[in-house]
Amino acid sequence: MNTEFFIARRHMFSKRVKFFSLSTSIAIGGIFVGVAALLITLSMMNGFQNELRRRILGGTPHIIVGRYFNEPVADRAYIMSALSRYDFIEATAPFVYQKSIIRHEKRLDGVVIKGVDAALEKDITEIAHKMVDGVFELSGGCVIGVELAYNLRAIVGDTLIVASPFGERLGLLPRAKKVVLKGIFDFGYYDYNATMVYMNLHDVQSLFDMNELITGIQVRVDDVYRTPHYSDVIEKELGYPYRAVDWIDTNRSVFAALKLEKIVTFIVLTLIILVAAFNIVGTLVNMVKKKTKEIGVLRSYGFTSNAIMRIFIYHGTMIGILGTVLGLIFSFIACTLLAQYEFINLPGDVYFIERLPVEMALNDFIVTAVAALVISFLATIYPAKRATQLTTVEALRNE
Repeated sequence: MNTEFFIARRHMFSKRVKFFSLSTSIAIGGIFVGVAALLITLSMMNGFQNELRRRILGGTPHIIVGRYFNEPVADRAYIMSALSRYDFIEATAPFVYQKSIIRHEKRLDGVVIKGVDAALEKDITEIAHKMVDGVFELSGGCVIGVELAYNLRAIVGDTLIVASPFGERLGLLPRAKKVVLKGIFDFGYYDYNATMVYMNLHDVQSLFDMNELITGIQVRVDDVYRTPHYSDVIEKELGYPYRAVDWIDTNRSVFAALKLEKIVTFIVLTLIILVAAFNIVGTLVNMVKKKTKEIGVLRSYGFTSNAIMRIFIYHGTMIGILGTVLGLIFSFIACTLLAQYEFINLPGDVYFIERLPVEMALNDFIVTAVAALVISFLATIYPAKRATQLTTVEALRNE
């Protein structure tokens, strides 16, 4: 065994008991707490972000193909023919978006009406699997979100009135249509549940006097993370005035905020590890003072300054390694238990989820471990250099 490593390992333990000394235990504990806190927090944030992504994708098409300025699309056949040539496209469906007003008895609410073909919509979104009451049936009816149903005090089977707010010309009455509430869905996302109304495509076109015009084409692709590339390919194929907008671009502000929050959290919690690094510095500086005589003896036996320096670097690095490994193990066990048994419940009326989501990422564990080890190593340099500054005669004389 390397002599310097052997001496450094002996310095880890107390003289009285076969266990770590108090100062060493505190330094290890500081690294352990910092690593564990950072990884558990990052895993929770990963869970929130991924759960939000899944819920958004449940009700959002991967790509929307339409015209600039949301102008109506007349040549649906041209777009569908162009899209059919790509292997990465799994499904397509026309749709219509219109802002409107919905009424049940004396209750009114502003909504976004989405006119779709019910059979094709099932291949684009997960609406058919998100029904909590009734069925996804649009013939002569509609389906709405749980929040909107609560606001309207409506249940399946009630008759709702959907109106086009304005007539074509001043003085004309707005168009209105009675529809039967066929089902209520819950995407777990407040914006969808509170504002979205699904209706039959032809009913919406008739209500808003659109003839055969549509808002655009919904597209489902084989890889949701390559949609920016796919969107560029589609835009180049169709050319102006058509454009393709993917789900990432549509929700860019949400995911940018979550990413920034994760970065800030990483920086803030890394400060805990920095505080623990100061414990390592204090431990080694204190040890240099206590081991002054031993350092003098080692120097008299021929130990060079570099050898003395390596002893204290090894000591501090071992503290960092032990604290990091313990933190990694604890955070892995804690995250596994939190994900499997869901100990922590969240108020559903405040958050969009009722269970605390936890998802571990290998990159987070690697980056955190590397950061902790690097910080621990850097913390050993000053005390190690200080130990090398003691000469043999001075060290023995001071004792």
